[in-house]
Amino acid sequence: MANTISYPKVNAKSSDLVLGTSMPLPSTNDNPRTVNFSISQINGLANSPDIATAKVTVTDAQIRTLGTVPVEILPAVTGYIYEILGVTTQSINSGGGSGYDWSASGDGVIYGLQSNQHRVEIPNANLPAGGLSPGEPYVATPIAGSFRNGSGVKVSTTLGVDPTIPIGQTPVAQWVINITYRLIQAG
Repeated sequence: MANTISYPKVNAKSSDLVLGTSMPLPSTNDNPRTVNFSISQINGLANSPDIATAKVTVTDAQIRTLGTVPVEILPAVTGYIYEILGVTTQSINSGGGSGYDWSASGDGVIYGLQSNQHRVEIPNANLPAGGLSPGEPYVATPIAGSFRNGSGVKVSTTLGVDPTIPIGQTPVAQWVINITYRLIQAG
């Protein structure tokens, strides 16, 4: 093996490579591999080590009772709080040309313990329609506020009211929610 002290020192660039070992995923029979990592890849890990994204699909049955039975997106973790960094949602509509009526429900809300604290609001017009056409993706920005230690993250409506279904209509939808968050140990 070469004596590494004999190599010159230079300032690293993001495209420079570092030799390392790529570890296999758990529960596989793969072996570790010697590979090159770029400085930019390493920086990306160092700058966001605790940021994660979860994808949740809210079913049609859950949508119909969303105001009165909130759906858990992230489970409570004792000794930690969630910082919601961003949310994207998209409705997958497959109904018979009709839709849910959200007018009495208020907006959608993704929150911790109480819907008026650190939360993300999804406007009424961007909630699942249940009609024939797919919904447009919606990008939501978190609203600052307090968050209870050990609280999970749920989705509901701001007024706690389920959507209504107009007589003779048959809405059907699923609602895909991608939430980016950081789990922070409570002091």
